[in-house]
Amino acid sequence: MPTLEVHKFGGTSVGDATCIRNAAALVAGACGPDRQVVVACSAMVGVTNSLVAIAEASAQGKAAGARNGLQGLRIRHHHVLASLGVEEAAGKEIRRRMDLILDELYDLVGASVVLGEITPRTWDRLVSSGEKLLVPLFAAALDAEGIPAVSLNADTFLETDGRHCSASPLGGEANQGIVDALRPLLEAGKVPVVTGFCGRSPDGATTTLGRGATDFTATILAGALKANEVHIWTDVAGVFSTDPRVVPEARPVLQLHYREAAELSFYGAKVLHQRTMIPVSGLNIPVRIRSTFAPDAPGTVVDGRRLAGSHPVKALSAVREHALLSVEGTGMAGVPGVAARVFGALAARSISVTMISQSSSEASICLAVPQGQAPQAQAALQEALALELSRGQVEEVLLRPNVGMVAAVGLGMAHTPGISGRLFGALGTAGVNVLAIAQGSSELNVTVAVDGPEVDDTLRAIHTEFGLDRIDSGIETERYLDLLLLGCGSIGREFVAQVLERRSHVFERFGLHPRVVAIADRSGFLFEPTGFDLPRLREILDAKAAGGRLTDQDGATAGTPVEMVNAALQYRLCRPVLVDVSDSSGAHEAWLAALAQRCDVATANKKPLAGDLAVFESLQATAAQHHRLLRCEATVGAGLPVVDTLEMLLHTGDQLVSAAGSLSGTLGFLMTRLEEGEPFSAAVREAVDLGYTEPDPVADLSGEDVARKATILGRLSGLAGEGAKVMLEGLVDPAWAGTPVPELLERLERELDGPMAARVAAAKERGAALRFVARVERDRLVVGPTEVPADSALGMLRGTDNQVVFQSERYQARPLVITGPGAGVEVTAMGVLGDVLRIAAERSAARRLP
Repeated sequence: MPTLEVHKFGGTSVGDATCIRNAAALVAGACGPDRQVVVACSAMVGVTNSLVAIAEASAQGKAAGARNGLQGLRIRHHHVLASLGVEEAAGKEIRRRMDLILDELYDLVGASVVLGEITPRTWDRLVSSGEKLLVPLFAAALDAEGIPAVSLNADTFLETDGRHCSASPLGGEANQGIVDALRPLLEAGKVPVVTGFCGRSPDGATTTLGRGATDFTATILAGALKANEVHIWTDVAGVFSTDPRVVPEARPVLQLHYREAAELSFYGAKVLHQRTMIPVSGLNIPVRIRSTFAPDAPGTVVDGRRLAGSHPVKALSAVREHALLSVEGTGMAGVPGVAARVFGALAARSISVTMISQSSSEASICLAVPQGQAPQAQAALQEALALELSRGQVEEVLLRPNVGMVAAVGLGMAHTPGISGRLFGALGTAGVNVLAIAQGSSELNVTVAVDGPEVDDTLRAIHTEFGLDRIDSGIETERYLDLLLLGCGSIGREFVAQVLERRSHVFERFGLHPRVVAIADRSGFLFEPTGFDLPRLREILDAKAAGGRLTDQDGATAGTPVEMVNAALQYRLCRPVLVDVSDSSGAHEAWLAALAQRCDVATANKKPLAGDLAVFESLQATAAQHHRLLRCEATVGAGLPVVDTLEMLLHTGDQLVSAAGSLSGTLGFLMTRLEEGEPFSAAVREAVDLGYTEPDPVADLSGEDVARKATILGRLSGLAGEGAKVMLEGLVDPAWAGTPVPELLERLERELDGPMAARVAAAKERGAALRFVARVERDRLVVGPTEVPADSALGMLRGTDNQVVFQSERYQARPLVITGPGAGVEVTAMGVLGDVLRIAAERSAARRLP
């Protein structure tokens, strides 16, 4: 059996001769030996509006204006026919058909001017003529493409009820009429080009299905013919996450369920007519929304799949120019039939209710109606409830004009805790006042009513909160913790190993699956929005361990860390965390980019936080502005909870007086070895062999690394502000940096073994121990080898253990001491992982808030 597709073209897609030719080429590309196509066309852009204006003018007796409008349409369509270059004989026949239609319109206009009114029957006949003028032009363009086509008016075979201006197809009778009219043409290898928007009433009159209903026509045809697909061609690349005129960051949604598409169309999404999905949803016929101006773009597919996508909220839609009516009164509680009378009174006057909300106490019924019908609706309710108003059972019928409704739509919202909490939290942060709320038990749609001027702010706030500006990967991400790894040296590789080792623990504790979605080194980056699978991740890290570059890998991009962040955060990731385990002084630019795009940061990189104070303050301010977390435990105490303890003290109102300690496990190890009598050069060689030092040991021996830790501690505590002095004494001159390790060890042996041994011995004679100490005081940081009492906490410190002694207003007589391992790749990676998990805990808790 050949496949059958129905292609619908909107007014902008057939707006002139060039557009018609392009649309015909798209249809020609869809045709083939085993592929049949039916086309449903709207009128050219602006034509239906012109016909409506002509109808209104004729009803008002403005004969000249109506006739001038018709003459303009005649000229426009004749011009398009001439531009299409149709063969002379065919062109004459098309011109004759168009002139017959326009001549009939002249007669209809003349009669309406005489009568001073236009009936619904006449209205439908008149405004449906735009499609009738267009279809022979489209069929001619298809003939020029070598595709035999036949133009048909749907009001000759599409059976509808007699409700003019909003007719409905008559089920089986309509389907049979479609099959009888179109199937013979399809079997003869021809393409039927059908007028959209119109049908035929039981008495043979032309009816219309409602403005913008050519989509509906297309799906009616598809349902009757059991088509394989429907393609709706328009001027936008699919259904957007919201109105891009309000939110420029809005993106096309890749997939929608029929019910999601229906909800969005009801609440104002202009791409689809409200009834479009009815004929195809039961038959599971996919509907693809595509742009004639970007035909290669994926667009949006609407089908029966219940894909949550990468977020439970798929898209937002809004309707404006409405009013809220509130029927209020404590006497309504327990009185049966009040709601029935309210809606019965509105139905009797053909007033459509857009939203309903009722308090559980039954003391208030709130509903939304179109602004233009609001006074009539209020009067209808006051009349219907006159008895209750006189008795005081109903206190008043309030009218609030100029209201809009914003709907958040997505099947993934069902059974996902915290969606409403996040939505209303975002609106609260944006300062939007919610007037009424409606949510069905299906949890498909959460609708809020707000004042008209706040509709745009509401759309922006919800759109940002749910990350709808980002590309939907099509994979449900609510259960993931997405990691962007900056730096994949020894610490980075160990961090990934620890993440993989603890995956089950993370899921058990937080309900999250950690996954690495991006990795960057100095050469470039790799990115996979759904996360690297385990074999691929191991392949990448093994190649790095062997000395390779990321840009040697397939799919790598030669770019900066900022470019990696921007590329990754285009996608709708879940709880993204930038993990910086590099030693780049310029990494703060990537941090700022991440924080500004709602991505948290966990880092072991000290340079951005210990460098320029303005950079530190900018990072803190950006994190606060965007409500992001910047965790840096590993920059001070490696795996020790130094920063965490400091934050606890400050958050509980304590004031730090000073902090002192050994902040380098490497230098602590060296001090211990020196006390044990080992020469300085031999101790350094051992530390290098054990992997305790940086690749360049001078980074540790100069004390610059400890000075950075002290600076960070001072800045986080508030003790080291602008103008703070750093007094640093290293074990070696920083100018030695870059010396090859063998040469460095020889120089240490030659120049420093003796002096260091003498210094340790002198301290012992005085009952002291030599430790490399950082001391943080108000606007003063002192870093270097220091003699401390041998029986003090620092004096008794051994090996690679770090120690910090906090002296605060609360801990003054007996300082607070933190001690534990402080050197090694594993310890540092564990500190970073601890920060990542603290971020995960906070983000998970925030999403569970009611």
